[in-house]
Amino acid sequence: MGAGLRDIAPKEVKFVKIAWENTDDGTEKQLLAGVTDKRIEVISFFYSSSSASHTSKWATGTADGTPTDLTGSITVVANGVVKGGWNPDAHFRTAKGEGLVLIRSNTGLNLSGWLTYIEA
Repeated sequence: MGAGLRDIAPKEVKFVKIAWENTDDGTEKQLLAGVTDKRIEVISFFYSSSSASHTSKWATGTADGTPTDLTGSITVVANGVVKGGWNPDAHFRTAKGEGLVLIRSNTGLNLSGWLTYIEA
């Protein structure tokens, strides 16, 4: 088994806010732009929905392109939460140089929360 993040040199943990208002158009939102020759590795996340039940999923790429799914559809119940606790070896990672996209199944939903990540 290979070394995990906790077994290698320290990395700078970065933070981004998730703020998606029900008035925002579309079902795809790019949360982070790609970083040349690096992957975005998500080590924790949390978001909630203040609206009706729906599904969401994470993808790599851009919201205005054709993002590639990183996860399957995650069901979010009305007023529910989705969280991925601290995972120093990453829950998922983008392709090198590609951004991180959050996809929701319906427009008209409020999603808010945060995620932490490293660039590797």
